[in-house]
Amino acid sequence: MAASTRPLPSLLAAAIREQAKAAGSQTPSVRGGDWRLAVVSTVSPDGTITTTDGIVARRTETYVSPTVGDLIRIDQASSGNWWAIGRGSTGAFAVGETVTVRKSVSTSRASTTTLAADPHLTVNVVAGTYTVDAFITYDADNAADLKLGWIAPASTTGAWWPGGSDSGNLTLAATTRWGAPADFTTTTLPVAGIGAGTILACRPVGTAVVTGSGALALAWAQQTSSATPTVVRGQSWLQVRRIA
Repeated sequence: MAASTRPLPSLLAAAIREQAKAAGSQTPSVRGGDWRLAVVSTVSPDGTITTTDGIVARRTETYVSPTVGDLIRIDQASSGNWWAIGRGSTGAFAVGETVTVRKSVSTSRASTTTLAADPHLTVNVVAGTYTVDAFITYDADNAADLKLGWIAPASTTGAWWPGGSDSGNLTLAATTRWGAPADFTTTTLPVAGIGAGTILACRPVGTAVVTGSGALALAWAQQTSSATPTVVRGQSWLQVRRIA
């Protein structure tokens, strides 16, 4: 190999520059702030997480329900401290994520007691544990009432409560139904109708433990078959939040 024709001081200066560049790229106070992606290895009760490559970062308040395996963004200040900003989307329903759907128009059903998913109040879920919360406005003939239930992926378990007037009630002044929660997807519960065109409200809530994936939907029908339609009205909504 031919000897370099560059003067020795020039070679020394170039080597020093390269060393300084390499050192600076690893020193936060030199390079300034930075961010990158990381995977959570452990979650600590003091508000920090540790990544699979050993970085300890403090979570922001918006990064809720941290879970081992989360793909997250971490930011580093020039002081060297790390922040865990939050999860990146994986295309699935993430822990801590909330999805809300709203009925844009009313749906009428008559002469049927067969439970069916509402065409608007449906959310796609994956395996996990969810809270469900719905606000339903409806009207029904007092002989028909409104039967409520849930449709979810096979083997879903949990408990829920219909949050509405007892099906035996006939007036707006009647009492709320106070019953024990029913097992999710296996039990239906009716709430009262007191006449076509008289709008009532109920608030079904509960917990669903899902082992598969697919649609989780509020389902309903008439409690007693009637030619007078039972109507679940537009502006009703369903909110599903994954908690584990």
